[in-house]
Amino acid sequence: MNIRKIAELCGVSVSTVSRILNNKPDVNAETRNKVIRLMNEHGFQPTIVANRQDTIGVITPTISFPEYMGELMNGMMETAYSLDMLLTLIPYAGKALNETNDLAHFCRSNGLKGLLVINPPLNSQLPEALVRNRIPHTILAASYPHTEVSWVDIDNAGGSRAAVEHLIALGHRRIALFHAPILHPCDVDRVQGYNNALKDAGIAPNPALVYELDAEADRLHETLKKVWKEERPTAMFCTTYRGTLAVSSELQRLGIKVPDDVSVAGFGDYAVSPLMNPPMTTVHQPISGIGKAAVQQFERLLQRESYEPVQTVLPARLIVRDSTKEVKI
Repeated sequence: MNIRKIAELCGVSVSTVSRILNNKPDVNAETRNKVIRLMNEHGFQPTIVANRQDTIGVITPTISFPEYMGELMNGMMETAYSLDMLLTLIPYAGKALNETNDLAHFCRSNGLKGLLVINPPLNSQLPEALVRNRIPHTILAASYPHTEVSWVDIDNAGGSRAAVEHLIALGHRRIALFHAPILHPCDVDRVQGYNNALKDAGIAPNPALVYELDAEADRLHETLKKVWKEERPTAMFCTTYRGTLAVSSELQRLGIKVPDDVSVAGFGDYAVSPLMNPPMTTVHQPISGIGKAAVQQFERLLQRESYEPVQTVLPARLIVRDSTKEVKI
């Protein structure tokens, strides 16, 4: 199947097919849809795309967390280079992706072998669309068990569970949870890990000890002051690295000592974690490893004759430091 055959079957000129492949606007919608539908049915790839180095689209969120994204991208780029692949970045909220009604044509017209998608939001239709359109893909930093989606993620629930079980082993029973807004699959999993640890220890969940992290320092300050006055937890667990930093800072402002007055554990182990005062007990996630595993997994998917989902869970590891101690009796 070539461009001339596509043009012949659709009853249009070769130049019209070429304009559609290059996303030119001067083709009417009916003709465009007819040509794209036929190309999709035949799995058509233009020769100029088929013969060049494999290029993978990387759909990225707004980069508001450079510490995480830097490590992740380093792992992806290093592995892609070793496999002779090129990565091209595509903003999740960008015009090019949002205006396409056909992911297969989007990949074809941009010369992409498939897509890597970083941490899509909970309400995203993209994972399902990738499967439906038979596009080679791997989702990073989000898990979709019991689906046909291919993904690589860490054990977010297991990591949270390990941190809370550590606190319970130290004698803590009143463990406050400070979690991120529930916007991504990992947010759900980390809260679930907290709840699972309490349940397995026979500790009844207490809604008065569960709080959504607020980006505004003043509101967080008031929340912590209220929590300390009314609930007096002996330990706190934060589901994000930045949340851990914020909670620790506000506790210091309130004159509450860690770990003498309250133990604190977090999720996300970065270079600053052991430099905090005190050094922070936290869950380490192999961020670069996620990027490496995703590109390797994608390369294996390309080699298969038919699509079968590949789903990879990497372990999260608790690093115990000085911010947690046995509860005072």
